[in-house]
Amino acid sequence: MPNDDLKRRMQQFSQRLDWNLLKTFYDIVEANGITAAANVGWQKQSTISLALKRLEAVVGSRLCQRGRAGFELTDEGRILYDCVKHIHEGIEQSQYAIDNSRCNISGKLDVAIISNFASSVMDGIFIKYNSEYPDVLIKLDVLTWGDITKCVVNNDYDIGISPILYRHSDLRYDFLAREYHRIYCGRQHRLFNELPDPITLSDEAFILTGSDEPDSLTSFRLRHRLGQKVTARTPNLEEARRLTVAGVGVCILPEQFVAADVDDGLLWPLLGRTEDLSCDIYLISNIHSQKRAARDAFIEKFVEVTSDIIQ
Repeated sequence: MPNDDLKRRMQQFSQRLDWNLLKTFYDIVEANGITAAANVGWQKQSTISLALKRLEAVVGSRLCQRGRAGFELTDEGRILYDCVKHIHEGIEQSQYAIDNSRCNISGKLDVAIISNFASSVMDGIFIKYNSEYPDVLIKLDVLTWGDITKCVVNNDYDIGISPILYRHSDLRYDFLAREYHRIYCGRQHRLFNELPDPITLSDEAFILTGSDEPDSLTSFRLRHRLGQKVTARTPNLEEARRLTVAGVGVCILPEQFVAADVDDGLLWPLLGRTEDLSCDIYLISNIHSQKRAARDAFIEKFVEVTSDIIQ
């Protein structure tokens, strides 16, 4: 067992060592000489020689000899090289271990999402994530957009997919898509195949989506006095769509969500596309929550896929 004085000297020695110097020493030995190491590493010979001298000063011993017999390690040099080689191999193995751990991610990914959000980009991300991490259980719950923010802040969910009213300082927001909405009516409605002015719709029976209605849509509706006569209310877009097709009233619905119904002649958009009836959808995560491999891998996959689209 080393005494206290030896322990102190060992600690001081380890603190003074510079990994860059050790790496240069490793390269010199592997290349079998300073000149060869300089050629392999595209560095000046003088730079490598200086690094070796600095290391020898820290160690307090000569580490190699250069003479007629060529390059040769001293006894101290062999001891240090064996240690450095072990460290170097450990670092290389750590990268393999990190990569391998990513491939073996398991557990659960809790995702909160707004109802009936249609996005081919989001679908592609889930497909690629599941393909790469098949052992992760994806738990997908539908919540209103206001509840999603609260739940991600409280760490009840790993990921939120939702529009936002304001940016919370504890959350990270990655833009996903702009979702466009229009006012629709069913085939039986008297305005089917018409394109009326919004103000003329103020007296129409309206189906409200309540707490699931994004703030930008609420502002548009109130500005044009829409929804004064409420004939139905549901936060579930699937049910709102059903009621609109049935002719119960007109309703603001996402374009992509009801595109097939429009093609089939079941629904009719009463207004053209407008930025006033749009909202940006974000991938929301908590920057202060404890790191979780399943969640972090999903965010990485999201950034990877969306970056490819932007490029």
